Amino acid sequence: MRKMPDIELCALAAQYGIRLTTREVRKLRPLLDEVSPAWILTGVPDAFIQKVRDVIGEQRTQELIDRYL
Repeated sequence: MRKMPDIELCALAAQYGIRLTTREVRKLRPLLDEVSPAWILTGVPDAFIQKVRDVIGEQRTQELIDRYL
């Protein structure tokens, strides 16, 4: 995913019902380096969720949380 073109990543996200613009993908991409497999056990940290919220907004972030977490 780190090397996928932005437009392809938008299309991949859309397959999971997540609508992202290429601009949002560019802003979210650096966050990939922060993702940890440990979050399966500990949950996603609030600080990380806030970073996502800053990019895609409160409503869409909440939709993702409700759907996937």
